[in-house]
Amino acid sequence: MKTRIYLFTGFLDSGKTTFIQDTLISTDFCEGEKSLLIVSEQGEVEYSQEEIETVNCDIVYVTNEDEWSYEFFEELKKKYNPTQVLIELNGMFNVNRLMACSLPDEWQIVQVLTTINAQTFGLYIQNMRSLLFQHVVHTDLLIFNRINENIKKSFLRNNIKAINSTCQIIYEKEDGTVNTLDDDDLPFDITQDELEIKDIDFGIFCMDALDHPDKYAGKTITLKGKFIGRDKQLEDGFVIGRLAMVCCEEDTSLIGMVCEHPAAKQLIPDEWIQVKGKIDLEYDADIGGEVCILKVEDLKVVPPLENEYVTFD
Repeated sequence: MKTRIYLFTGFLDSGKTTFIQDTLISTDFCEGEKSLLIVSEQGEVEYSQEEIETVNCDIVYVTNEDEWSYEFFEELKKKYNPTQVLIELNGMFNVNRLMACSLPDEWQIVQVLTTINAQTFGLYIQNMRSLLFQHVVHTDLLIFNRINENIKKSFLRNNIKAINSTCQIIYEKEDGTVNTLDDDDLPFDITQDELEIKDIDFGIFCMDALDHPDKYAGKTITLKGKFIGRDKQLEDGFVIGRLAMVCCEEDTSLIGMVCEHPAAKQLIPDEWIQVKGKIDLEYDADIGGEVCILKVEDLKVVPPLENEYVTFD
């Protein structure tokens, strides 16, 4: 039997402790298990040791990330012999260091969960992007909590997906109920048959088209970006795209759309172009669903943008 490790990341006051405590106490997560909780951060909410011990769970506190080592985990294995381990990671600790740490035989990190306070997310994106990147890049499930009517979920989602495109995102309102992205307003009028996408909305459009291709079928789109390269499947296919900064200028993620036009063979990599055409939907076996293909009717070379990076403001 492997000992499953669940790693909880996120900054101070992001709701990690509340989430973990609710999982342990209010669900059947610990039923039939010998659990161990390793805590490396103490915020406003404290664990109720008495309640946690009732579900056959021990608590160990860590004050220094230098303690992460094979010897440390091997000692815990001998002392507690848990079947599952939950680690609440200090928001300022190096996530990569823990992920790279050697573990005892049969111990394995099976899931990384991240909590983020939606009301302070913008500050972290602006001022602590590289540290936020560490939390998000490994996560399997990310929970944005404390969503209110002033917060655009598309801003939250698109910044996260630029870092980690595969993670699942859950949105929680201030009362703890789960919200969805469907009611979030787009910066353009999706009801129109023709859309001229502003440069600042490039990323939002491409992300939404990827998630909801059916909304754009048959619409005429005008879009500006770089010629990234030829598409491997379509004879006249190419990718128009821009880069989103996920950590720093040296660490970026491509966001774009596949287009079709006979002039694809003549385009130069990184050349800035503006395209106008109609969206068709085609099945993509790699993702198991339909994707948007822009059938370009008009293509022209344009001057580069002053700021070439995608933002989701």
